[in-house]
Amino acid sequence: MHLVWIRTQDGKTVIEDLEVPSSKEVRGYETPIIPITGVIFRTSQPEVAMDFHNAPRRQIVVPLHGEVEIETGDGDSRVIRAGMALLADDVNGQGHKSKFSPNDAVTLFLLLPDDLDPTQWRTSI
Repeated sequence: MHLVWIRTQDGKTVIEDLEVPSSKEVRGYETPIIPITGVIFRTSQPEVAMDFHNAPRRQIVVPLHGEVEIETGDGDSRVIRAGMALLADDVNGQGHKSKFSPNDAVTLFLLLPDDLDPTQWRTSI
C-alpha cells in the first residue's frame, strides 16, 4: 500500500513516498496490522482551502469521497484521492497547506500511536 508521508525535517514539511508491504491472501493483498488509537469520520465536509497549518495529530488521512491536495512550503504538492492514503505527521514546524474538495467530501482519519515508526516502510535506505 502506497502512503504519501508528510513530516517535519529541519522545521519544514517535506513529502516522502512510503510503501507498506503486503502479501497475497485469499481476498487480495493485505498489509500487516497497523496499530491505531482511534478513528474519525468526517462527513458532509465543505470544500475548503486551508493556509499553512500543522497536522493536529499523527494520522492517516483516507478520502472516501473527494480528494485532498497538500502543498509544502517549497511548493511540492500531491493530490490524495479515494484509494490513496496520506500519513500526516508534520505536527510541528512550518506545516502544510491543504484543500479538501468537492463539497460533501467524506474523509476517514486513522489516529496513530506516538511510537509508530513510518521509516520501516521506506522503499530506499
